[in-house]
Amino acid sequence: MTDDPLDRELAERVLERLGLPDRPSIDPDGLTALYRGWGLAVPFDNVRKLIALHDPTCSPTAPLPGLDATDFFEQWLRHGVGGTCWPSANALTTLAAACGFDARRITASMFDLNEPSHGSTIVTIDGTEWLIDSSMLTDRPLPLSATEATEIDDPVFATTATPVPEGWLFGFPLPDESSLPCRTISPAETSHDFYAERYEVSRTASPFNEHVYLRRNDADGIVSMGNGRLATRTAKGITNEEVSGPDTREALSAMGLSDEILAQLAAILPNELDPPSGRTSGA
Repeated sequence: MTDDPLDRELAERVLERLGLPDRPSIDPDGLTALYRGWGLAVPFDNVRKLIALHDPTCSPTAPLPGLDATDFFEQWLRHGVGGTCWPSANALTTLAAACGFDARRITASMFDLNEPSHGSTIVTIDGTEWLIDSSMLTDRPLPLSATEATEIDDPVFATTATPVPEGWLFGFPLPDESSLPCRTISPAETSHDFYAERYEVSRTASPFNEHVYLRRNDADGIVSMGNGRLATRTAKGITNEEVSGPDTREALSAMGLSDEILAQLAAILPNELDPPSGRTSGA
């Protein structure tokens, strides 16, 4: 794993896939374009992590995948996969920096448990700080203030940031009716090595180690697949339906995963992606 800057050619391929043929302007509008493109194209998911943890051909002593930004983006371009918070936050920070933004990794505590369990990104533009979180996928950057609460006032992406001594306490929506708190632990820049350390800790302590989960935005709002359910959150409301077998495959394929990566998932999670006995899949 490295902390090297992105190769220029790779960065241009990534931006083109995000719908940005030109590098974004170094201002709030440019940051919004970059982050919105990310949310529509790069999922928060645990696919590569699941394969690393459960595929018997993967070495149990090898680092978990994706924390090298080049590797992250090459696999995304090939298979449509992103990563959980540590690799995806690192990749988003690296991409923003490659575009010329003053971006830094930070560490937070998901569920507000005072445990460094979440990686995120803050960008500073003309003295104002903006949160662009690769897990929350709030559609637009959230402005941050040291003195007053800020928010994204939107029925789908409603997100808040309240100043606290540690930095900020965030609240963001899930695709279903629930929401999660997340408290900043280190608003100062966090090292790549610390991200690598915490990512490895998640090997044995994480809600994303057993079942496939994928979350991304689309033109209407938020869509997620996890624990046998497909949930969407749009301005019209929330849907939440059970899916299994070929329906799970179809949903994950529609969310951008390649046939090759779906085959690897099916091999390690047959109960989730293989059709029930007596049925055939068109996948």
